[in-house]
Amino acid sequence: MKKVKPDISQPGKRRRGAIEESTPQLTGEYVSIRVPLPPASAFNRDRPITSLIQSQLKHIHHAESARLLKHKRVGIKPEDIRTEAEAAAYIAAVTKVLHPQGRKKSKPQPGN
Repeated sequence: MKKVKPDISQPGKRRRGAIEESTPQLTGEYVSIRVPLPPASAFNRDRPITSLIQSQLKHIHHAESARLLKHKRVGIKPEDIRTEAEAAAYIAAVTKVLHPQGRKKSKPQPGN
């Protein structure tokens, strides 16, 4: 493993490409961790949104306002959204407009 001395001329900053001595080199096998699907009860379409979802809606609305021309915006105000279903629909609509190419396809993992 290549050892690089940290640049101490600017505390809190690292040189680009610097490798810390404690960074392990990963080679060979890997462990696949299976994450169970959440129960169907985890999503309740009629449940009122939480403050966490309200905060996420504000962030998405800000991204929509900052990145899109007025005629391309979804046209929904976050403060008008009351249920998880409405929030999910709004998030999906804004994401589709902001990322029209869709998600990147992941490469198949060996052994799957």
